[in-house]
Amino acid sequence: MKPQSSWNPTAQIWSSYTIDIQRLLECLLPSARETLRTQGRSKTLRTGEVASPMGEPMVAYVHRGWFKLMRFTEYGDEQLMAVRRKGSFIGLETLTHPRDAAPEVVAIAPGEITVWPFELVQSLIERELELTRCFLHLLADQIEEESNLRFLNQSTRVPARLARIIYLYALEEGQPSGKGLYIRMPFTQYDLALLLGVRRETVSLSLAELEGEGVIQRTGKDVVVDVERMPRFLESEGASYGCPKAPKP
Repeated sequence: MKPQSSWNPTAQIWSSYTIDIQRLLECLLPSARETLRTQGRSKTLRTGEVASPMGEPMVAYVHRGWFKLMRFTEYGDEQLMAVRRKGSFIGLETLTHPRDAAPEVVAIAPGEITVWPFELVQSLIERELELTRCFLHLLADQIEEESNLRFLNQSTRVPARLARIIYLYALEEGQPSGKGLYIRMPFTQYDLALLLGVRRETVSLSLAELEGEGVIQRTGKDVVVDVERMPRFLESEGASYGCPKAPKP
């Protein structure tokens, strides 16, 4: 995301949607920095574990893993609001909304987060102008990111969008192997269907297509992502948005 030129010299922090929490803290006054450092609570979550139930707001930073933010309809169906992954914040939008509007936060891949008391963050942004600026820029980046992803979902095929999810996760958590990056697939087909807005059957067919293209190899939940073929496939499908370059095997 491009930073707004009116906020320097720390605008380089906003050169991408995800940031390093230490670089954020360096922008703040010592008092606010110390408060956030001492009041943050680390949590490790397994796949499927609830980080925060619906209606109970939280502010957290994702050190690793993927989380879905969702609400439930009156019929009990899940309504996906957003996805947060490594280097992003959860709950900033709730700071300006009613408390009961807070979505449920669930780990869709094993994750680690730092959580701050919601009321503490609310009081801090009332007193600390620099923290308010930080969060406003983060919110602007989140809105732009989600707008770009909606456009991506409308303009690309399901297999390409699925490949992008797998590739991004492999870049974060994959282990180098002779054939690419190895991951133990954490996402269920249900969650992949929810993220992509399709049926589970479509996810299954899309995984088979990606195998046929040679961009992944599967043995049960064990997946190897070909780091040479995958970027070319995503580029040809117009789905390479937000994907950094892969390390050479």
